[in-house]
Amino acid sequence: MLTKSEVFTGVQQEIVQKESIIQKAFDDLNSAVSNDSKSTAGDKHETGRAMVHLEQEKLSNQLEQVKQLEETIAQINLNEKHTSIQFGSLVETNKGVFFFSVGLGKITVKKETVFCLSITTPLGKALLGKKVGEKVTFNGEIEVVGVW
Repeated sequence: MLTKSEVFTGVQQEIVQKESIIQKAFDDLNSAVSNDSKSTAGDKHETGRAMVHLEQEKLSNQLEQVKQLEETIAQINLNEKHTSIQFGSLVETNKGVFFFSVGLGKITVKKETVFCLSITTPLGKALLGKKVGEKVTFNGEIEVVGVW
């Protein structure tokens, strides 16, 4: 079984990777704009610049979302012991391993699959406060095997 620290590190790496990909795309767009010739005139040129600007705004919003993920994950206390499921819990169930932190979805840590979910998701709400041995019905029966 993975430790909470190992999963936490995996989540941080995923976030950094996402940030790097978005930042590279943003930098590539900025480079394209600066290399764009000012001498080109006409509607086609202006439409192209407007499209680049829209893409820059989209990437800027994505970067802001990644920063929010970083801030959220930083709030997790790895030394805190959990007896019931809450934000920051690493949970083993009969359906898989879940880390209630940020909504990254499925990640792989040391060749093991972990589902990173927000506690505000429907599954997070269903499992919130549950303890080892308790069960919930959510697309079938889910039994809590361990909480860390």
